[in-house]
Amino acid sequence: MTIRISLLWQWASDSKVRRLVMRLGQLLISLLLLAWLLSNVDSRTVRVIVGLPPGTLAIALAVFASSQVFGALRLWVLLRGQGTSFQALRLVRLTFVGFFANNFLPSTVGGDVYRVAALSREGHDLKLAILTLVADRFLNLIVIVLMTAATLPFTDFWNMWPSVTGTSLASLAIWIAAVLAILTGLYALASRSPLFRASIVRPSRQLAVAAERAFRFASMPRTLVLAVLFSGLSAAASILAQFIIADTLGMGIDLIQLTAVIGLVTLAALLPVSLNGIGLQEASFVALFQFLDVGQEPAIAFAAFSRALILGTSVIGGLLLMLSRQPTPSQTHRPKP
Repeated sequence: MTIRISLLWQWASDSKVRRLVMRLGQLLISLLLLAWLLSNVDSRTVRVIVGLPPGTLAIALAVFASSQVFGALRLWVLLRGQGTSFQALRLVRLTFVGFFANNFLPSTVGGDVYRVAALSREGHDLKLAILTLVADRFLNLIVIVLMTAATLPFTDFWNMWPSVTGTSLASLAIWIAAVLAILTGLYALASRSPLFRASIVRPSRQLAVAAERAFRFASMPRTLVLAVLFSGLSAAASILAQFIIADTLGMGIDLIQLTAVIGLVTLAALLPVSLNGIGLQEASFVALFQFLDVGQEPAIAFAAFSRALILGTSVIGGLLLMLSRQPTPSQTHRPKP
C-alpha cells in the first residue's frame, strides 16, 4: 500500500502530468462558463446577434486587425533600437501568426514562442529575442493598465462595489491586510528551511540578470517613446473596433466606460483560470455590463462579437501561416552597418 501511494505521488508530481491536469481544469472551467452563457441565450439574444449588419462587423474586424499591425510596429521599433533591422512586413506576418497561435494553442504564450523561434532562426540572438518579446508584452500590459486606471474613475464601478458585494472598501482593505500578514508569516517560517533558500537563490539570480538586460531599454528613450505610442495605437484600435459593435447594438455606454470594461476584462483574461481566457472573457463582459445597466441580451451579443473579432483576426494569421514561405536568413536579417 505504501509503495502504491509513493508511486501515485511520484506520478502526480511529474511536470507533464501537472500541466495536463492544469489544462484539463482550465478546459473544464471554460466549458462551464460557456454553458452558463448559453443557458442565458434566448430568442431575443439571437435576434440581437442576427440584427447586426455584416458590413459593420467587417469594418470592426478590419479596425481590430489593425491593432496587430501597430503591435508589429512596436516590435519593429524595439528591434531597431538594438541595432537589428528586420523587414516591417515580415514582423507584421509574425505578429498575425503569433496571434493565431495564442488563440488556437492551449497557451497564451504560444505566439511568443513562435516569434522567438522565428527571430532566432533568422539570425537574431536568442536571449536578446526573448528579452525583446518580454519588453514588447510588458509595454503592452503597461498601456492597458494605464488606460484602465485612467478611465475607471469616470465609471460607476466604485460606487456599485459596496452595493453589489455588500463589502465596504474599509473591510476589504482589512481582509487584504490580513491575507498579506498570513503570507508574510508563512514566508518567514519557510525561509528558515535550507531547501527553501536553495529554491529562491537561483530564480533570484536569474531575475537579477533579466533586470540588468532590461535596463538596456532605459538608455533608448526615443525607442521607448515610439514603442509606447504604437502600444497606445494598438489598444485604441482594439477598443474602437469594439465600440463600433457596442454602438451598433445600442448598448448606451460611452467610449470611456467601454475602455474601462475592456481593460478589466483583458486583465482578468490573463489569469490562468480558463483555457486562453475562453469563457472567462465572455462571462466578465456580461457581468461588468450588467453593473452598468446594460441589458443581458446586448451584453451577451457583445461578448460573442468580441470573441468573433479575435477569432477573425486569428484566421488571418492562420492563412498567412499557410500561404507564406520560409525565407532565408539573408532575405530577412540585415544587421545595421
